Amino acid sequence: MYRINESKMYYDMADGQAIVINFVTGMYYGSNLLGSAVLDRLQAGVSPNSVLEALRGLPGCPEDMGEQLDAFIAELISREILIPGPTNAEECCLIGGEALEDGFFLTVDEFAEAQDLLLADPVHDVDASQGWPVLRED
Repeated sequence: MYRINESKMYYDMADGQAIVINFVTGMYYGSNLLGSAVLDRLQAGVSPNSVLEALRGLPGCPEDMGEQLDAFIAELISREILIPGPTNAEECCLIGGEALEDGFFLTVDEFAEAQDLLLADPVHDVDASQGWPVLRED
């Protein structure tokens, strides 16, 4: 039902953490372990209902997990990280207990610290005498 908005976003998973970079704005996004696991399944075409079923199968799942998942998906869509896409016909959704290491929360955090570097043109915006990643001061 969803996929990464590849026209604006770069997506990768590293050690269980989702990393999304908006190469139009230079903003980048991270999520906690559970949010990363959920985002990874959603972007692979797993339906939200299957993701919710997997979450509810985890011990200690809070009663409001459906509302949390809906809000998480809405935030991903509002930030243009996810867009409508095909559903994976062979969807299988398992979420391991390691995703709960930091709790039953689904978070998306936005960071701007590297915005200048992410938007910089490495050929024209760099001080040639100092090289990358030192931006030229105009």
